Amino acid sequence: MDKEKRAADKRAARGHKEDAILNRVLIWFGAAVVAELVLLLLNRYYVNVTTAPGEIEFAGALLKAWPVLIGVTAVGAVICLLWAIFQAKGGKKATLPGVLFGVFLTALVISVITYRFYGAGVQFLCGIVPVAAVLALVYYLYQHEFFLVTILSALGLLGLWLFRRAGGAHDTLVYAYLAALAVILVAAVLGCRALAAQGGAMKLWGEKRQIFPHSASYGMIYLTCAVVAVAVAAGFLLGTAAAYYLIFALVGWLFIMAVYYTVKLM
Repeated sequence: MDKEKRAADKRAARGHKEDAILNRVLIWFGAAVVAELVLLLLNRYYVNVTTAPGEIEFAGALLKAWPVLIGVTAVGAVICLLWAIFQAKGGKKATLPGVLFGVFLTALVISVITYRFYGAGVQFLCGIVPVAAVLALVYYLYQHEFFLVTILSALGLLGLWLFRRAGGAHDTLVYAYLAALAVILVAAVLGCRALAAQGGAMKLWGEKRQIFPHSASYGMIYLTCAVVAVAVAAGFLLGTAAAYYLIFALVGWLFIMAVYYTVKLM
Protein backbone atom coordinates (compact mmCIF):
# COMPACT_ATOMS: atom_id res chain seq x y z
CA MET A 1 0.00 0.00 0.00
CA ASP A 2 2.81 2.37 0.89
CA LYS A 3 4.46 1.64 -2.47
CA GLU A 4 1.21 2.34 -4.34
CA LYS A 5 0.68 5.55 -2.35
CA ARG A 6 4.19 6.77 -3.18
CA ALA A 7 3.63 5.98 -6.85
CA ALA A 8 0.31 7.86 -6.79
CA ASP A 9 1.96 10.84 -5.07
CA LYS A 10 4.69 10.88 -7.73
CA ARG A 11 2.09 10.80 -10.52
CA ALA A 12 0.16 13.62 -8.86
CA ALA A 13 3.31 15.72 -8.43
CA ARG A 14 4.31 15.11 -12.05
CA GLY A 15 0.83 16.01 -13.24
CA HIS A 16 0.89 19.22 -11.18
CA LYS A 17 4.28 20.14 -12.62
CA GLU A 18 3.11 19.47 -16.18
CA ASP A 19 0.00 21.61 -15.61
CA ALA A 20 2.14 24.46 -14.29
CA ILE A 21 4.43 24.24 -17.33
CA LEU A 22 1.44 24.20 -19.69
CA ASN A 23 -0.03 27.29 -17.99
CA ARG A 24 3.25 29.17 -18.35
CA VAL A 25 3.55 28.25 -22.02
CA LEU A 26 -0.03 29.39 -22.62
CA ILE A 27 0.69 32.70 -20.85
CA TRP A 28 3.74 33.27 -23.04
CA PHE A 29 1.83 32.48 -26.22
CA GLY A 30 -1.08 34.68 -25.11
CA ALA A 31 1.30 37.57 -24.46
CA ALA A 32 2.91 36.97 -27.86
CA VAL A 33 -0.50 37.16 -29.56
CA VAL A 34 -1.27 40.46 -27.82
CA ALA A 35 2.13 41.93 -28.70
CA GLU A 36 1.80 40.79 -32.31
CA LEU A 37 -1.65 42.39 -32.52
CA VAL A 38 -0.23 45.71 -31.23
CA LEU A 39 2.56 45.53 -33.81
CA LEU A 40 0.11 44.81 -36.63
CA LEU A 41 -1.97 47.82 -35.59
CA LEU A 42 1.20 49.97 -35.54
CA ASN A 43 2.12 48.67 -38.98
CA ARG A 44 -1.31 49.56 -40.31
CA TYR A 45 -2.04 52.91 -38.64
CA TYR A 46 1.48 54.28 -38.02
CA VAL A 47 3.70 52.89 -40.81
CA ASN A 48 1.28 52.25 -43.70
CA VAL A 49 -0.81 55.36 -43.20
CA THR A 50 -3.50 56.14 -45.78
CA THR A 51 -5.37 59.33 -46.51
CA ALA A 52 -8.44 58.07 -44.64
CA PRO A 53 -9.86 60.64 -42.17
CA GLY A 54 -7.88 60.77 -38.93
CA GLU A 55 -5.07 58.37 -39.87
CA ILE A 56 -2.44 60.99 -40.70
CA GLU A 57 -3.34 62.97 -37.57
CA PHE A 58 -3.13 59.84 -35.42
CA ALA A 59 0.30 58.92 -36.83
CA GLY A 60 1.57 62.45 -36.23
CA ALA A 61 0.29 62.50 -32.65
CA LEU A 62 1.88 59.10 -31.97
CA LEU A 63 5.19 60.30 -33.38
CA LYS A 64 5.20 63.19 -30.89
CA ALA A 65 4.11 60.88 -28.04
CA TRP A 66 6.92 58.32 -28.44
CA PRO A 67 9.45 60.14 -26.17
CA VAL A 68 6.85 60.36 -23.41
CA LEU A 69 5.90 56.70 -23.82
CA ILE A 70 9.56 55.69 -23.73
CA GLY A 71 10.13 57.63 -20.51
CA VAL A 72 7.02 56.26 -18.79
CA THR A 73 7.69 52.64 -19.74
CA ALA A 74 11.37 52.92 -18.74
CA VAL A 75 10.47 54.27 -15.30
CA GLY A 76 7.75 51.64 -14.88
CA ALA A 77 10.17 48.83 -15.84
CA VAL A 78 12.79 50.01 -13.32
CA ILE A 79 10.24 50.36 -10.50
CA CYS A 80 8.75 46.90 -11.15
CA LEU A 81 12.21 45.33 -11.38
CA LEU A 82 13.22 46.80 -8.01
CA TRP A 83 9.88 45.72 -6.56
CA ALA A 84 10.44 42.15 -7.79
CA ILE A 85 13.98 42.09 -6.36
CA PHE A 86 12.83 43.27 -2.93
CA GLN A 87 9.99 40.73 -2.95
CA ALA A 88 12.38 37.91 -3.84
CA LYS A 89 14.91 38.93 -1.20
CA GLY A 90 12.14 39.02 1.38
CA GLY A 91 11.14 35.46 0.54
CA LYS A 92 7.83 36.55 -0.99
CA LYS A 93 6.40 35.70 -4.38
CA ALA A 94 7.34 38.19 -7.08
CA THR A 95 4.73 37.10 -9.62
CA LEU A 96 2.86 40.41 -9.89
CA PRO A 97 5.92 42.69 -10.12
CA GLY A 98 7.53 40.20 -12.49
CA VAL A 99 4.53 40.27 -14.83
CA LEU A 100 4.33 44.07 -14.68
CA PHE A 101 8.07 44.30 -15.38
CA GLY A 102 7.57 42.14 -18.47
CA VAL A 103 4.69 44.33 -19.66
CA PHE A 104 6.61 47.58 -19.18
CA LEU A 105 9.78 46.14 -20.70
CA THR A 106 7.90 44.88 -23.76
CA ALA A 107 6.22 48.25 -24.21
CA LEU A 108 9.59 49.98 -23.82
CA VAL A 109 11.26 47.79 -26.45
CA ILE A 110 8.39 48.29 -28.90
CA SER A 111 8.42 52.07 -28.32
CA VAL A 112 12.18 52.50 -28.70
CA ILE A 113 12.56 50.32 -31.79
CA THR A 114 9.47 51.74 -33.52
CA TYR A 115 10.52 55.33 -32.77
CA ARG A 116 14.12 54.74 -33.88
CA PHE A 117 13.68 52.44 -36.91
CA TYR A 118 10.08 53.14 -37.99
CA GLY A 119 8.79 50.56 -40.52
CA ALA A 120 11.91 48.40 -40.47
CA GLY A 121 11.72 48.28 -36.68
CA VAL A 122 8.07 47.18 -36.69
CA GLN A 123 8.83 44.44 -39.23
CA PHE A 124 11.75 43.29 -37.12
CA LEU A 125 9.60 43.12 -33.99
CA CYS A 126 6.89 41.21 -35.87
CA GLY A 127 9.48 38.49 -36.45
CA ILE A 128 11.00 38.62 -32.96
CA VAL A 129 7.70 38.12 -31.09
CA PRO A 130 6.98 34.59 -32.41
CA VAL A 131 10.67 33.76 -31.90
CA ALA A 132 10.33 34.76 -28.22
CA ALA A 133 7.25 32.53 -27.90
CA VAL A 134 9.16 29.58 -29.39
CA LEU A 135 12.08 30.25 -27.02
CA ALA A 136 9.68 30.12 -24.08
CA LEU A 137 8.38 26.78 -25.37
CA VAL A 138 11.96 25.46 -25.62
CA TYR A 139 12.77 26.72 -22.12
CA TYR A 140 9.84 24.98 -20.46
CA LEU A 141 9.77 21.74 -22.46
CA TYR A 142 13.43 21.02 -23.23
CA GLN A 143 16.69 20.83 -21.32
CA HIS A 144 18.18 24.18 -20.32
CA GLU A 145 21.28 23.34 -22.38
CA PHE A 146 19.16 23.31 -25.53
CA PHE A 147 17.62 26.61 -24.54
CA LEU A 148 21.10 28.17 -24.40
CA VAL A 149 22.00 26.52 -27.71
CA THR A 150 18.84 27.98 -29.25
CA ILE A 151 19.60 31.47 -27.90
CA LEU A 152 23.16 31.43 -29.25
CA SER A 153 22.03 30.14 -32.65
CA ALA A 154 19.28 32.78 -32.83
CA LEU A 155 21.83 35.51 -32.05
CA GLY A 156 24.02 34.24 -34.88
CA LEU A 157 21.06 34.25 -37.27
CA LEU A 158 20.21 37.80 -36.21
CA GLY A 159 23.78 38.92 -36.87
CA LEU A 160 23.75 37.50 -40.39
CA TRP A 161 20.31 39.01 -41.03
CA LEU A 162 21.47 42.45 -39.88
CA PHE A 163 24.53 42.21 -42.13
CA ARG A 164 22.36 41.35 -45.13
CA ARG A 165 19.84 44.05 -44.17
CA ALA A 166 22.66 46.60 -44.23
CA GLY A 167 23.56 45.40 -47.72
CA GLY A 168 27.02 44.37 -46.60
CA ALA A 169 27.79 47.89 -45.41
CA HIS A 170 30.16 48.02 -42.44
CA ASP A 171 28.19 50.54 -40.41
CA THR A 172 28.27 51.23 -36.69
CA LEU A 173 25.23 49.07 -35.83
CA VAL A 174 26.67 46.01 -37.57
CA TYR A 175 30.05 46.35 -35.85
CA ALA A 176 28.41 47.00 -32.48
CA TYR A 177 26.33 43.84 -32.82
CA LEU A 178 29.39 41.83 -33.88
CA ALA A 179 31.29 43.01 -30.79
CA ALA A 180 28.32 42.25 -28.50
CA LEU A 181 27.92 38.77 -30.02
CA ALA A 182 31.61 38.04 -29.47
CA VAL A 183 31.29 39.05 -25.80
CA ILE A 184 28.18 36.86 -25.39
CA LEU A 185 29.87 33.81 -26.93
CA VAL A 186 32.94 34.19 -24.72
CA ALA A 187 30.72 34.71 -21.66
CA ALA A 188 28.72 31.58 -22.55
CA VAL A 189 31.89 29.49 -22.76
CA LEU A 190 33.33 30.84 -19.50
CA GLY A 191 29.98 30.57 -17.72
CA CYS A 192 29.52 26.96 -18.80
CA ARG A 193 33.04 26.09 -17.65
CA ALA A 194 32.24 27.58 -14.24
CA LEU A 195 28.94 25.69 -14.08
CA ALA A 196 30.62 22.43 -15.08
CA ALA A 197 33.09 22.86 -12.22
CA GLN A 198 30.20 23.41 -9.77
CA GLY A 199 28.00 20.56 -10.99
CA GLY A 200 25.69 22.92 -12.90
CA ALA A 201 24.98 25.15 -9.88
CA MET A 202 25.52 28.87 -9.42
CA LYS A 203 25.12 31.22 -6.48
CA LEU A 204 22.37 33.81 -7.16
CA TRP A 205 20.88 36.25 -4.66
CA GLY A 206 22.93 34.59 -1.92
CA GLU A 207 21.45 31.16 -2.67
CA LYS A 208 22.86 28.23 -4.60
CA ARG A 209 20.64 27.52 -7.58
CA GLN A 210 20.81 24.57 -9.97
CA ILE A 211 21.05 26.06 -13.48
CA PHE A 212 21.91 22.89 -15.38
CA PRO A 213 21.47 19.28 -14.17
CA HIS A 214 24.52 17.32 -13.01
CA SER A 215 24.29 15.22 -16.19
CA ALA A 216 24.33 18.27 -18.49
CA SER A 217 26.35 17.97 -21.69
CA TYR A 218 28.40 21.12 -22.18
CA GLY A 219 30.14 19.89 -25.33
CA MET A 220 27.22 20.84 -27.57
CA ILE A 221 27.15 24.35 -26.10
CA TYR A 222 30.85 24.84 -26.80
CA LEU A 223 30.40 23.45 -30.30
CA THR A 224 27.45 25.77 -30.93
CA CYS A 225 29.55 28.76 -29.86
CA ALA A 226 32.21 27.72 -32.37
CA VAL A 227 29.66 27.14 -35.17
CA VAL A 228 28.00 30.53 -34.59
CA ALA A 229 31.35 32.35 -34.42
CA VAL A 230 32.61 30.74 -37.64
CA ALA A 231 29.32 31.31 -39.50
CA VAL A 232 29.03 34.98 -38.55
CA ALA A 233 32.72 35.69 -39.21
CA ALA A 234 32.51 33.95 -42.60
CA GLY A 235 29.41 35.93 -43.50
CA PHE A 236 31.09 39.24 -42.65
CA LEU A 237 34.26 38.32 -44.58
CA LEU A 238 32.67 36.74 -47.66
CA GLY A 239 29.76 39.14 -48.15
CA THR A 240 25.97 39.10 -48.29
CA ALA A 241 25.68 36.19 -50.75
CA ALA A 242 27.60 33.91 -48.41
CA ALA A 243 25.65 35.28 -45.41
CA TYR A 244 22.41 34.23 -47.12
CA TYR A 245 23.50 30.58 -47.35
CA LEU A 246 25.05 30.66 -43.88
CA ILE A 247 21.66 31.61 -42.47
CA PHE A 248 20.30 28.31 -43.78
CA ALA A 249 23.38 26.53 -42.42
CA LEU A 250 22.68 27.87 -38.91
CA VAL A 251 19.01 26.92 -39.22
CA GLY A 252 20.13 23.42 -40.19
CA TRP A 253 22.44 23.29 -37.17
CA LEU A 254 19.60 24.34 -34.89
CA PHE A 255 17.40 21.61 -36.39
CA ILE A 256 20.12 19.02 -35.72
CA MET A 257 20.36 20.20 -32.12
CA ALA A 258 16.56 20.01 -31.76
CA VAL A 259 16.62 16.38 -32.94
CA TYR A 260 19.56 15.58 -30.65
CA TYR A 261 17.93 17.00 -27.53
CA THR A 262 14.53 15.53 -28.41
CA VAL A 263 16.11 12.08 -28.54
CA LYS A 264 17.75 12.76 -25.16
CA LEU A 265 14.29 13.45 -23.69
CA MET A 266 13.07 10.00 -24.63
